[in-house]
Amino acid sequence: MKSVLLTTAALLGLAVSLPALAQVPTTEPPPAERPPVIIRTEPSEEFEEAERERERPTLQGLTTKQRLRYGANFDIPSLSFFGGSSFLNLGVSPMIGYRVRYGTTVGVGATISYTSQPDYYSGAGRLKITSGGGRLFLQQHLTFLDEKIPGLFLWAEGEQMKIISYRDGQGNRVNNLDYKPGFLVGGGYGAVTGEPGFQITVLYHTGVDAEPNAYPYGSPLVFRIGWWFK
Repeated sequence: MKSVLLTTAALLGLAVSLPALAQVPTTEPPPAERPPVIIRTEPSEEFEEAERERERPTLQGLTTKQRLRYGANFDIPSLSFFGGSSFLNLGVSPMIGYRVRYGTTVGVGATISYTSQPDYYSGAGRLKITSGGGRLFLQQHLTFLDEKIPGLFLWAEGEQMKIISYRDGQGNRVNNLDYKPGFLVGGGYGAVTGEPGFQITVLYHTGVDAEPNAYPYGSPLVFRIGWWFK
């Protein structure tokens, strides 16, 4: 009987001490917390180009009148590379353009030109030629360079010039002469895409070398200063 009481007392003591043992702090340190993993990715070239295209201005919502542009080009009073100081060409060309998309303008222009050069046929005096005509042109701004070199553009045009007045070195009027259709290509620099402002253009006349007397230029290179008013 006495042993039973001792066993019962031991069990009761153990039951009372268990909660206290559960509250004893462990001596082992808590596991260290791992720092968050940060993954950095660089945007691809395709993504950057798509973002630039999305941020680029568009012409959506503009009326036909709002897309129109008005300006003029002036042939720089330059001397022929092949004729030295003997050849001089002056010209002015008002133009109207239509912006078909951002950076692209197509249009038409009218031209009046005055040319003076030695009369190589008679060997005396100077030829004096006044001509007029029209042209169709395409101007394409290099919009992918807007962030680095804004204002660069390509230019192409076809022209047809007609002789209005042709006088030889003796002052005699000459008839039945005319210029052939011409095609010019080149580029230039000027105002930011689609904005009013100046522009400088250098063009190459693709037919001058073959038959120089059939065109109103003394050189295949044509220099112009222009201005878009709108």
